[in-house]
Amino acid sequence: MGFLTTRASLGSGGCEIPDHLAQYSTKPFVGSLSFYHFNMIVSGACTVVVLVVMFSLMARHATHMSNPSEQLKIMRICNLIPSYQVLSYVSICVPNSYIYLKVFSEVMQGVALYAFLMLLCDYMAPTDDAKVKFFSSLEVKRQWQPKKKRNGLAFLNLTWYSVIQYPIITWIAAVSQVVTQALHLYCLASTSAKFSHVWLEVGTSLSTSVAINAILQFYMRMKEHMKEHRPFLKLVAFKLAVGLVLLEQILFLILTKVGVLSKMTSLTYIDTMMGLPTMVICIQMVPISFFVHYAYPTKPYEISYKPHVLRPQAYQPLGDADEETLMNNTQKHYQGGRWGLHAWAVYLNPIDIVQDILSAHRMISRARAMQKAQVKEEMQEEMAQYETGYDNRQGA
Repeated sequence: MGFLTTRASLGSGGCEIPDHLAQYSTKPFVGSLSFYHFNMIVSGACTVVVLVVMFSLMARHATHMSNPSEQLKIMRICNLIPSYQVLSYVSICVPNSYIYLKVFSEVMQGVALYAFLMLLCDYMAPTDDAKVKFFSSLEVKRQWQPKKKRNGLAFLNLTWYSVIQYPIITWIAAVSQVVTQALHLYCLASTSAKFSHVWLEVGTSLSTSVAINAILQFYMRMKEHMKEHRPFLKLVAFKLAVGLVLLEQILFLILTKVGVLSKMTSLTYIDTMMGLPTMVICIQMVPISFFVHYAYPTKPYEISYKPHVLRPQAYQPLGDADEETLMNNTQKHYQGGRWGLHAWAVYLNPIDIVQDILSAHRMISRARAMQKAQVKEEMQEEMAQYETGYDNRQGA
């Protein structure tokens, strides 16, 4: 860590991390390779594998897009893995980009988490009207008061807001981190209140906790209504990618604080701070990418040209969930366009994500307003009946 001894290389404003991160050590780690070059080779090979596996899955969904609503969400969920991989690998190759890129992986995580929630909703009811009918028919136990229940629409409303705040908060945090780092006010290694690092970490941690808790509560209460879609497998695949990264961040923070990593003379300060953690992420994403490939297959969306196909009914009232209905294929062709280019264009269009969010917000708000109006109307009818009965008793 001798490169930190000169004042010119230190961070501004008292931050112990230099403003521009660079590799100075050439001590061999494996053979004649320094850890920096060894890391680039190993992580680069893992990145190639992950990109091939994940983009082959996403391309297959794009070319077999018989249900755009669900499959576009699946593509956005799958995007989390290559996003982690590419951002990590670029940070390894260009250490100075680490502080600027690290937080954007959480933005991708927020988008994927929101897509996962809406995918679960689509599994239970494919259209807005069906969602309104389905959730209106439910009574859901409250998390902190299990003996009390709330209406399904109110539960959906609470879950939706708890999850949608996550990508919004992480995007604000990402922009704030980039700006404060450029102004020398961030300081990755400091927990001092005068730097923005601690405040942004607290904010994003709270936002993450709220969103993850909402997703878990939603799954626990709705899993019985979507068994045929294997929601647990999909949840585990998603949580592995997110949970392992979080656990490793905590682990490396502890190892750094107790000085275990600093005893390895072949590792520089940059290696211990971001090189080793990002290499672990790159390696672990290889098996996770294969698991995601298994959890989100394209087979359920492949069109069968048989005259009749036995499929679960799209929406069923409570009590009829085990029945099956003989349905004809209404969609006789894939909608992804030639080579899936149309599907890729929609998937890459950020306006489509915004439109989906606004559409969901309008649907939930309209349903809640209709429900409140219905309750108010019922109360007025009851009051009118009571007053009529009271007048009759008085007349008698």
